[in-house]
Amino acid sequence: MTSKVEIISSALTLLGKAPVNSIGSGPPIVDAVSTMFDLVYPDLLTAHKWCFATSFKVLTPLVQTPQIDRWQYAYLLPSDLLHLYGTYPETLNYARYENYIYTNQYPTLTIEYAFLADINKWPIYFKNLMVVTLAAYAAMAVTENETLHQDYSQKALNYLISARSRDSQQQPAPVMKRDPIYSRKFGG
Repeated sequence: MTSKVEIISSALTLLGKAPVNSIGSGPPIVDAVSTMFDLVYPDLLTAHKWCFATSFKVLTPLVQTPQIDRWQYAYLLPSDLLHLYGTYPETLNYARYENYIYTNQYPTLTIEYAFLADINKWPIYFKNLMVVTLAAYAAMAVTENETLHQDYSQKALNYLISARSRDSQQQPAPVMKRDPIYSRKFGG
């Protein structure tokens, strides 16, 4: 079972510090790295459409009429939404303001979005990415060594590339729709 403490402890261990067992009762650097975790984690989740942190939700319109004249319907977005990837149907014309989507689509609207996934559901490649990225963010504060900070920053970038690739392999590439103009010109 993975926990926030385990991720922080692993990052600190990479930087040559002793492992930690809890947050809030140890050295101040542990609390600082915990704060970094809270900033880095949502940012990493929005850097890629991670399979384990993407969800679909069917929204129903709110009863009240939107206050914006251009739109007929308003939909409340989920409270766990970090990043809105899109809506279905895909051709939908909409606008997002605050925690609402406004559109002329009725009666239901499906959205695809990123959410804060439970740490126990992270795949190993994301756990490793989080540890190395956290080490990169914490390197200067923990070691005051610019070279180490740069090394871990480069490692974090490499881990991000690898993790994105591995995550993308878990779903097929979208099938391209037949284009009548292309078919007429090139056959098929």
